[in-house]
Amino acid sequence: MKPTAVFFGLNIVVISVVVTSWYCVVYKYDQNPSFRHVGWPNFTLHKRKAATYTEVLRQNIATTIFQNIPESDYAASVSKAFLSTYKSYLSIKSVTDLKRIASNTSSTQSLGLNKSVYSLGDDIKVHIILFDGYGKRLTQGGDILRIWLTGTSQKTRVNGYVIDHGNGSYIGHVRALWTGKSVIKTSIAATKEQIASVIKYIEKHGLMHDMVGGFKNNNITERTLCSVKPNVFGLSDMCNFTEENYGLHWFCGTPRNPKLKCQDWKFTKGAYTNHLSETERTIARVHKHMLLQKSPTITITGGTNYVPSPDLPCYTRPINETWHEESPVGFYYKGKWHQRGCKNTFIPSKISYENCLRNQYLFLIGDSNIRSWFDHIQQKADMVIPENEKGQKGRRWFSLRRVVREDLNFTLVWAVHEQPFYSGEDSPREMIKSVAWYIDRIPNMKKVTVVLHNILHFARITPSEFREHIRDVKFAIGRLFKRIPGARVFVKGPHSVTYVGFLIPLDFIRKIHEQLFYEEFMEFHNKIIYLNEWDLTTCIENVNVHPSIVTVGDMVDKFMSYLCEA
Repeated sequence: MKPTAVFFGLNIVVISVVVTSWYCVVYKYDQNPSFRHVGWPNFTLHKRKAATYTEVLRQNIATTIFQNIPESDYAASVSKAFLSTYKSYLSIKSVTDLKRIASNTSSTQSLGLNKSVYSLGDDIKVHIILFDGYGKRLTQGGDILRIWLTGTSQKTRVNGYVIDHGNGSYIGHVRALWTGKSVIKTSIAATKEQIASVIKYIEKHGLMHDMVGGFKNNNITERTLCSVKPNVFGLSDMCNFTEENYGLHWFCGTPRNPKLKCQDWKFTKGAYTNHLSETERTIARVHKHMLLQKSPTITITGGTNYVPSPDLPCYTRPINETWHEESPVGFYYKGKWHQRGCKNTFIPSKISYENCLRNQYLFLIGDSNIRSWFDHIQQKADMVIPENEKGQKGRRWFSLRRVVREDLNFTLVWAVHEQPFYSGEDSPREMIKSVAWYIDRIPNMKKVTVVLHNILHFARITPSEFREHIRDVKFAIGRLFKRIPGARVFVKGPHSVTYVGFLIPLDFIRKIHEQLFYEEFMEFHNKIIYLNEWDLTTCIENVNVHPSIVTVGDMVDKFMSYLCEA
């Protein structure tokens, strides 16, 4: 595999984990004098130690679901305790009678204070009791609920949080952050049966959805199943491509044709196929995001229209606060997103983008949900990719993208992460590199900013495997900070997805991922900014895997408020 370089000797570097649809120019690092290999043998984060299953579940394992989760963790913007529930979900027995699952039509909700008028700033409590399809009250917890408040005016919304008491009863919390009439909405976002069936499948097979490896030698071709685990799907003879995947587990079945060898591996491809049973598939598709009936209507009174953001610009906010916020981190009022922990002073105009991004190198790494950031910033900064440049036409959607504005000395780059990467089409092995590979090849520059977003593709693997990927990135970030102490790094957190065909119980998985990021990046909490996108997308009831252009703009504006001085 011959490496490809994408970095140049600019004065400012910004790296973000993003996936976009723009073209890119491919460069060979050995042809670029400003590009060099990086090695830091004495740096404390250089060596990566494999995490064991026990280590992944190093919190005290609860004997009953959520018994040991503190109430503060339900309210936390970044979870710190949900890994302790993982083993409990694995112990849940499969169900055949779907009416035994929590039902939105039978379950009830009522206002905690039995009143309908609240004051601006109040914490509104809602009592929720779950019943199954037979009308029988549930006596165990584990179902994950959502609660959010919607105003009567367009796009006036805020997310809340729900505390599980472990006995079928829950307490929902939403903040009264604007005045006027509003409606409280509650949904059963992920039933424990959905969570259990999906994570047990992933633990067994390594991946939620199938991936294949393509082998070719002359005119002979073959495709075999791949996974982060060996010996899956009855395959006893596997090609170990862990080294090819930059030290991160990757295995594909050995071709049956004796004329094809492991070294003939040419590409991978992801699919949405899986091997769930019909009952499990029904649970994963239907028994989730079920809105409870009879949503309470309330009135909020106060001397102002809404609760304003604090008089603290986001770019001056202590970085470690972003890891310790309480949900909601912000809210929409008449279509505008307001931060609760700081004030967004960034004005999303062309001039503001140009002033902020001047002399910067911005690198976005991840999947297609960070690629949309690339598109947005490229358009806002009025950047044009020359049509006659090599590599700009006929590119694959996952090809590395690079665009430059010479007058601003600003370079914008996007690249995808390592396997498992679901491309939906044949992706040549040499085009898929690790996040750490890219970070290690950033040339020494005055300023660097990194934004990481490796979420949805990795929501299909086990927590132990995801920890390995995050740890690999952590070591690379540590090496980056050693080379460039002023480098800036962002983590773009998960966003809400309620699309019926998305089988992953994201309301559970996102908390696991949050905790893994929190733990693995703990030593860098004062240098890495965590961007919570969950509250922003949950309250607007986002459906699709890819949020709307407007929502992407709100996300980018929030990121820019931390990056740019007003």
